[in-house]
Amino acid sequence: MNCVCRLVLVVLSLWPHRVVAPGPPAGSPRVSSDPRADLDSTVLLTRSLLADTRQLAAQMRDKFPADGDHNLDSLPTLAMSAGTLGSLQLPGVLTRLRVDLMSYLRHVQWLRRAGGPSLKTLEPELGALQARLERLLRRLQLLTSRLALPQATPDQPVPPLGPPASAWGSIRAAHAVLGGLHLTLDWAVRGLLLLKTRL
Repeated sequence: MNCVCRLVLVVLSLWPHRVVAPGPPAGSPRVSSDPRADLDSTVLLTRSLLADTRQLAAQMRDKFPADGDHNLDSLPTLAMSAGTLGSLQLPGVLTRLRVDLMSYLRHVQWLRRAGGPSLKTLEPELGALQARLERLLRRLQLLTSRLALPQATPDQPVPPLGPPASAWGSIRAAHAVLGGLHLTLDWAVRGLLLLKTRL
């Protein structure tokens, strides 16, 4: 019996590529061939970031109540409105969303760096928000490549953000950044879900 087993192993070793088909390398990601599945994944990430942003904005209001609207001239204006949803096109939405989220990423980094002692209490949450923003941006870039859409033009240099004028200024800036990011992500989810029906 042992002789037979050895003989079989010798024979198999002569034709290794015909007996066992090579599989994918260990740990290699599976590439989806369905653009709707890719878009679904992007929507899930966007919704998750929206929920995180909403929660952090509520935490900010509890810690640092501030009535009224809070704006920063350096923040992007909201790209979509109810009246423009019907005319959305996927390349434009992905490009604009990436540009706007890059701006919000820059502002979150700025809050972490220059927000002062008051915002230091929110450092873990701001750090987690930054990491999730970076992940969504990578996903948007991947989705653009998978759908063979035109790539965004290289980012233009932007002037650095100056430090807030006061501790209260940094708190108002944080309210503005989180509020604007929440609106942008909310409309992004709506727009991406609508565009999914056109694929």
